[in-house]
Amino acid sequence: MGNASTCCSHPIVQNKDALIPYQKNMLVNEDCDVHEWEADDFVKIGLQSHPVKEHKLFDQPSVIRRMESVEAPKLGQRLEAFPEIENQIVRTVLSQLPPLNIPQDMDRGEENPPIKFDNDFIYHGEWKDSQKHGYGKLLWPDGSYYEGGFVNNETSGFGRLIHSFGDYYEGIWKHDQANGYGKYHRYRNQATYEGNWVNDKQQGQGKETWQDGSSYEGEYFNGKKQGRGMFKWGNGNMYIGDFKNNKMDGHGVYYWKSGKVYDGEWKENRMDGEGSFNWPDGRKYKGGYKNDLKEGYGVFEWSDGRYYKGEWKQGKQHGKGVLRMDQSKEITAEWVNGKMLTDKQMEQQATGS
Repeated sequence: MGNASTCCSHPIVQNKDALIPYQKNMLVNEDCDVHEWEADDFVKIGLQSHPVKEHKLFDQPSVIRRMESVEAPKLGQRLEAFPEIENQIVRTVLSQLPPLNIPQDMDRGEENPPIKFDNDFIYHGEWKDSQKHGYGKLLWPDGSYYEGGFVNNETSGFGRLIHSFGDYYEGIWKHDQANGYGKYHRYRNQATYEGNWVNDKQQGQGKETWQDGSSYEGEYFNGKKQGRGMFKWGNGNMYIGDFKNNKMDGHGVYYWKSGKVYDGEWKENRMDGEGSFNWPDGRKYKGGYKNDLKEGYGVFEWSDGRYYKGEWKQGKQHGKGVLRMDQSKEITAEWVNGKMLTDKQMEQQATGS
């Protein structure tokens, strides 16, 4: 086998004090520095411009349900015709939508003239056993307008509801709530959600899109992004991974348009746990993160072969570490707040002087 030292090249461990000048030059060189501001803080900058938490479909819980009990036909005032919709926003939205396609398999009732009830609701459609049943149209005093299926006095089957403020839902209903596949469109910011619903909340697979080009496609639970999903920002950045309570949480990969990639653990929209960060110029880091900054043990490598292996704290080298300057220079040292300590500094630190 021969002498192992003749076939294996190991870095020569140098005296720490002798390498301090090299270390100083290395850490002030922009091309070689660890660049905390570029590696970690950029994630926070990116999230501030397009945070996931702001890309919710509703600013606050918005219940689609608008149905209120209305009286049977004998208690209402019969009208000659269904009135014109006076709410200008609803009129505008309705004019931009295609006619509603009524499913052929809808359970139909008997059509009656329009009826206005004491609470000023107006219904025109089909009835069965004194209950709204089959195809019908319902107009609220504030101008909100529903058209579609009814079963036993409740919206059911396929239908479309246009809110008085312009938002609309078109899809499957059950018990006066969105249940099944449907689309919700926001009037003011043109945001949309298309996918599955359970009791008026997004649940299951769905997709949201926004006017700035951002989008989310993936899993929902109880009205929030939960499970696996893909979020694309309008600026070209993208995240694929786990979501929890509308936030990046769990394992995921974040891709920057510039070519940077972080693959690892997340907690509430921040890098937290084990992960790896790669730069397009060949630099890379693998190790621990906490609150978007390197923490614990990690290895940072430069594209020319240099590396730092050791402890980190709040994004800086802190604790014991090994620094390799080139193929022949390697040093084991103590670091404090990103700076390597000399032997004399270590002695002073040990004695407390």
